[in-house]
Amino acid sequence: MTVTRAADAPTWDLPGAHFTGLASPSRGDSKDISVWRLVLDPHTEGVEHHLTSSEIFTPLAGVAQVQIHGRTETIGVGDALVVPADTAFSIGNPADEAFEAIVCLPAGAQAALTTGGEPFTPEWAA
Repeated sequence: MTVTRAADAPTWDLPGAHFTGLASPSRGDSKDISVWRLVLDPHTEGVEHHLTSSEIFTPLAGVAQVQIHGRTETIGVGDALVVPADTAFSIGNPADEAFEAIVCLPAGAQAALTTGGEPFTPEWAA
């Protein structure tokens, strides 16, 4: 059994998005699944991307807007968002308060921006 304490968890920051690694294969605490906490700052626009495996978001606070399949969906506490593999989407926060979620992705999954570039494994999911 492994317990990851919030104070000891690794963090990564991108403009408007903050990631706290909770479990991943590279850290040796999970063989099959990567889990992290995502915080989107207020008024953060989403960046369209896709992943090679399904990704699951479970909101803890606030709301987010998801653009997927030409539709806009709003998700909040009590919801679950399952994004299928190889599906272009973006998730942003149009609200005045932060959006927080727990996110899960199978080990080895890769992401790619729809604007181009090579697929990569996000550091928080490695």
